[in-house]
Amino acid sequence: MREARQPVLVLVSALAIGLAVLGAPREVRAQTPTATPSSARPAPAGPPPSDAQALAVEQQLLCPLCVNERLDVCTLAICNDMKQLIRERLAAGSTPDDIILFFETRYGPKVRADLPREGFNLVLFGWVGGAIGLTAVAAGYALYSMRRDSDHRLARGASSRSGTPAAGDDRWVDALLDEAHEDGDAPRGAR
Repeated sequence: MREARQPVLVLVSALAIGLAVLGAPREVRAQTPTATPSSARPAPAGPPPSDAQALAVEQQLLCPLCVNERLDVCTLAICNDMKQLIRERLAAGSTPDDIILFFETRYGPKVRADLPREGFNLVLFGWVGGAIGLTAVAAGYALYSMRRDSDHRLARGASSRSGTPAAGDDRWVDALLDEAHEDGDAPRGAR
């Protein structure tokens, strides 16, 4: 009886190996490791978050690997995992501030897209505002002094060329009117 089972066992084994070889995938690809496998994450409990909510949170975060690249435009695997985690947390009922705080504690303050306006960052914003104000004051003073100098040059140039006093000086008008009165050409009541 043993001898009768042996050919059947060999035939079943050969058939199983043949099916395994034929059913095996022809191409093998490597997978990129993720920080948290998606199969280990619990399914979201609430309604799916809107894309606008998720996008608003993604725009406030930076990729932890790239330099100054926002999460919404980065295509690295870690960013895709972060985007998925944002959607899951929004669906679970987390607020956007809670999600940003979660990523900030995980990756550090460099993950925020904009600087918080507190502490030493206020000094940075103050320098920028002060520099802009100082530049505006300096430009205004420079324009005023150039305008004043050009008016003085015009007045001095006109008086030296014509031999008459400067335009703001009315003595020459009085002298011309006195001459006209003496000659009888000027109307009465003029100056």
